[in-house]
Amino acid sequence: MSADVRIPMDPVLARGAGIVASIHHSHGIKAALAVRHLHDRFPAWTEAFWQDALARARWHEEPVVDRAMAVSGKGITPARARVLMARSVVPLAYTAIRSWAAECGAGDIVRCYVDQAAADPGYLGHRLSILLALGEAWPIYRDSEQRDLYLDRLTEFILACRFTAVRVSAAPSTTAGWEEACNAALSHPGFFGHNLICLAWIGRHRESLSETQLRSSLGWVVAATQASYPDAEDNVTITPEPGHEFAESSLEAGLQELLLRGERNIHLLTLADAISWLWDALGREARPYLLGVAKHYVKH
Repeated sequence: MSADVRIPMDPVLARGAGIVASIHHSHGIKAALAVRHLHDRFPAWTEAFWQDALARARWHEEPVVDRAMAVSGKGITPARARVLMARSVVPLAYTAIRSWAAECGAGDIVRCYVDQAAADPGYLGHRLSILLALGEAWPIYRDSEQRDLYLDRLTEFILACRFTAVRVSAAPSTTAGWEEACNAALSHPGFFGHNLICLAWIGRHRESLSETQLRSSLGWVVAATQASYPDAEDNVTITPEPGHEFAESSLEAGLQELLLRGERNIHLLTLADAISWLWDALGREARPYLLGVAKHYVKH
């Protein structure tokens, strides 16, 4: 298939950095990475398909800014930046993150908060999944025209998470292993599959997590699957799709149906990405559940 039918990724990544939060956390950069992952995983998907999928995910309806915050030129040390972020000192927080990134890189900023995010991923796991996505995205945005937009989204995310200025050292209250967390999330994926979405981001970056961070974050996944929520859409139970063999074509067809006929929400992108990654990582026994999750969110 010729390259000219594939979706151009630059506009997706650029828009992702401009999407701002409409409820609590911005999903723009995380969703842009999801598109990038799927774009590489399924190279035959055409630009026309992707335009339909992005429209279905309300990608173009997300609120955006088209320019970065104007900041002062005064340098701020990383230690001082952490204090300013913890105290939510705005607008100086934007300057603080720019200075910190200029001195150490945004990867250092992300690593500073992983302990806290792993110990408490928060509602839907956003504190951890989005943080890990921001860390993965830094090399992409570092030398791009969207560098400052990316850093502004990182600033707003840290402020929204209310991370403290010091690293967490206390032992987590709940821990779990990889297999336990996978089994729990497959049958109880949570609101719009967020237990699976968080699990996939943990799995992608498990080599960069300490044993404590990994077991703590997986403990959150298990606890989230066992909690009782007042809204039915948070208490999703998946029945595995019947069948004995699920080939690559089954995954592709399931994801295409999800992206083109699923509930209209930006999470279509991140959920499809999570299903795709887990399909490869977990193997045959998980696949009936993953297809069941995809089918659950398809609206006929």
